[in-house]
Amino acid sequence: MTETKAEHAVHVWERWSTIPLAVLALVYLGLYSIEVLGNFTSVILFDFVTLSDIIWGIFIVDFVGRFILTANKVQFLKLNAIELASLILPFFRAFRMFRVVIALGFLSRVGKSLAARISIYVGLILPLLLYVCSLGVYEAEHLAPGANIKQFGDAVWWAVVTLATVGYGDYYPVTLEGRLIAVLLMISGLVFVSVIAVSVASSFLSRFESDLADKRELERIAKKRAAAKRQPPSDN
Repeated sequence: MTETKAEHAVHVWERWSTIPLAVLALVYLGLYSIEVLGNFTSVILFDFVTLSDIIWGIFIVDFVGRFILTANKVQFLKLNAIELASLILPFFRAFRMFRVVIALGFLSRVGKSLAARISIYVGLILPLLLYVCSLGVYEAEHLAPGANIKQFGDAVWWAVVTLATVGYGDYYPVTLEGRLIAVLLMISGLVFVSVIAVSVASSFLSRFESDLADKRELERIAKKRAAAKRQPPSDN
C-alpha cells in the first residue's frame, strides 16, 4: 500500500531520530545512575538533574513532532498511551525512575524487524531494566524507616528474584515507590517469559515452513522430471 505524505514524514522522522534518541536514553540512564549512586554536592547534583530534564524535553519534542505529523491522531495516542502518560508526569523525584524505564523504550526502535526487536529486548533492554529498577528501589528504600534494602547489591538481588517471579522474601520494599517498581518488575517477568515463548515458537514455525516449502519444491521438480520422462519423443 502507498503511504501518505504524513505517514512518510513520520517514518522519515523516526528513521533519523532512532539512533540519537537511543544514545540520549543511555545518557539519561547514566545521569540517573550518577544521581543515585554518586556522592556529590547539591550544586553539582542540580546540574545533573537539569541536564536530565533537558534530555527529557527532547523526548517530549520527539513525541509532539510525531503526533503532529500523524494523520490518525486518536490511533497514535492509543498506541503510545504509556509513553504519553510518562511524558506528562510532573518532574518530581518519585517519577524519575519510571521516566528512565520509558526512555529505554527508545532503544527498541533500533530494531526494524520483530526478531530484531525481540533480540534487543532480551539482550539489552531487559538487563538495563533490571539495573534501572535496582537503582529506583535503592533510591526509594535505603533511607526509608523500616526498610531492609540498604545496599545497592541488595537491590540488585531483589530485582533479579522479583523479575524471575521467585520472590524469596528476604528483601522487600516498604515504600509506595518501591512497591510500584516491584509491580513493574513482576509484569516484566511475565512479559519476558511470553517473549521467549513466542520467539522460540516463531523460530520453530519459520523452520517448519521453510522445510515444508523445500519439500514442496522438491516434489514439484520430481513431478516435472517424471512427466518429462513419460512424454513420448517427438518425431523429427
